[in-house]
Amino acid sequence: MISQISSEPKATENAVRLSTLSGIFYPKNGKELERNISTFFASTVTSVSNPYGILVPHAGYVYSGPTAACGYARISQDFAGTFLVIGPSHAGFETCTSDLIWETPLGPVPPDTEFITALGEFIPVRNDFARIRENSLEVQMPFIRHRFPRAKVVPVLMGDQSFEGAAHLSKAVISAAEKTGTRPVIIASGDCSHYVSAKKARKDDLTVLAAIKNLDTPAFYEALFEIQPSMCGYGCIATMVEVCKSFGAKEARVILYTTSGDVSGDLNEVVGYAAMEVV
Repeated sequence: MISQISSEPKATENAVRLSTLSGIFYPKNGKELERNISTFFASTVTSVSNPYGILVPHAGYVYSGPTAACGYARISQDFAGTFLVIGPSHAGFETCTSDLIWETPLGPVPPDTEFITALGEFIPVRNDFARIRENSLEVQMPFIRHRFPRAKVVPVLMGDQSFEGAAHLSKAVISAAEKTGTRPVIIASGDCSHYVSAKKARKDDLTVLAAIKNLDTPAFYEALFEIQPSMCGYGCIATMVEVCKSFGAKEARVILYTTSGDVSGDLNEVVGYAAMEVV
């Protein structure tokens, strides 16, 4: 385990999760990336509500960056606590966590090792899985480093996104929060419908997300079963809602919905992106 990590940790190769998507999903050059993210936040019209959790997308920044910034902008930039970042495993790995430092072109993002140790009693710590290229977690780290440079993270790669999988993971997170006395802000990383028309994507995605407005995860899974949108990260959303509900949340609200077609101009095959807050 990593211990006593300073605010600017000097990561060794064995302790760090190297960036694998810089230059692909987001700029590799730190100054360019800083300008990119700053522009996203500057163009975001929103207010700070300090939610218990947020849903943000995980696509290439040119497509989903502004939507992600809208979600992160709801959290005060003074936040210096812990983010628990839940991303779907596109490779199908088992649900796990990691205690690695995350490298970004803007600087490192340190782990909350105390919380990870507590969470590790319920799900495995698999640094080998965390090192493999996976956009659902990695694309969130530059946003966190940029807006919340003093924050720590607990990354969770979620394999089983079923109702049962979300229930197990949410109980694990709640138990770790009680044991450590830390209430993390939950970040669910997820994209909405894939490769359908913009009209269908908007209708399906907003209908499914409306089902969880009152933090009713069974209703959410019923809507998923009925509509069957090509959505990734739905288990992450359900887990976020269950954890936030235990913290005192009352409602989940969509604050922005966009699609890749808004950028590309192709409305026939889009990917949907939503920013949602749980308050």
